[in-house]
Amino acid sequence: MAYGRADDRADPHGCALVMTGSSGLRAAVHGGTDAGPAIRIDFSTNAHPFGANPFVREAVERADRSRYPDPHYTSLRAELAAGHGVATERIVVGASASELIWRLTRCWSASGSTAVLTDERTFGEYLRAARVLGVPIAAARSAWPATNPVLHWYCNPDNPSGAHRDDQVEAALQIRGDCVVADLAYWPFRVLLSDVTQPATLLTAAWADRVTQLWSPNKLYGMTGVRGAYLVLPTSADPRVNADVLTDSAPSWVLGVDGVALLQAHLTSQAAQFLRDTAPVLRNWKADQDRRLQDGGWRPEASPLHYGLWRPPVRPSEMPGWHARLREAGIKVRDARSFGRPNWIRLVSRAPGDVTELLTATQPFRCNA
Repeated sequence: MAYGRADDRADPHGCALVMTGSSGLRAAVHGGTDAGPAIRIDFSTNAHPFGANPFVREAVERADRSRYPDPHYTSLRAELAAGHGVATERIVVGASASELIWRLTRCWSASGSTAVLTDERTFGEYLRAARVLGVPIAAARSAWPATNPVLHWYCNPDNPSGAHRDDQVEAALQIRGDCVVADLAYWPFRVLLSDVTQPATLLTAAWADRVTQLWSPNKLYGMTGVRGAYLVLPTSADPRVNADVLTDSAPSWVLGVDGVALLQAHLTSQAAQFLRDTAPVLRNWKADQDRRLQDGGWRPEASPLHYGLWRPPVRPSEMPGWHARLREAGIKVRDARSFGRPNWIRLVSRAPGDVTELLTATQPFRCNA
């Protein structure tokens, strides 16, 4: 079942099609809502499977949509800075993680002689922004002149694998003149699922003050329809991407009142309490789902996160029909082809009843190979 218009490079599984516009540029492939019928059970998004955090949802619902937000986001930036224990000048707000990715890339490349470096099998927005903006992409740091700076992107933990990237971040920070960005969309889940006693919404790594931190908490709070994100800049920000440059390059009112309310609720004790209360259940859901899928013949790439990569027990030739059958049943999974993983899918952990439905819908397609 295909929705929209696809070119001849379309994903043959019929779930995550590669779309093209009049420009010929390839549009991004995402999990979550699509142009098809309503999704009843969504395994395709990495958002908190419990749904909206009650405190954050109420804060967003109280937002006064009849007025503009402060165009300078003075109070919001001060609150975020206080929560992270940094100077307000180190906070830059944005419309979303994707908007800040594009803004950072554009500002970084403005002076020329720069490149972007990231893993091609991670979140694709880093490379997509570079390609559309015409920024060179370095295959490896050694492939770019040592005297020319590079913008490094690390999703940590990684999307789609859930793997930790601390060693790679630390190594990149040793290169003088380069800028390293840690996309921390899933860092809180790393803390919650490890059951350690540290704040889930703060970066506690030794390199925290040397990296550009990108935070987009809407997935953490189960409210992906509300857009809003921010940067915590390093203590010594690169002149190309310091707070003045990044703020001046943003459109007016880049963040609406819903996003402001989301970010103001972020880092509060009330929002954190829901996360702590639900963490044990989320850990149990993950353990139960991992066990049942493996018992059903699914092959995992081990992940410490609430999502990860799985190879279903379905022959490649049967994958298109399997994806179509799931979608018709109101079940969506995230095809991992766009991550360079054909015949793999990314799954989020969900309630046992949802897992039962996934296994039942897969049974007619299951092979023993």
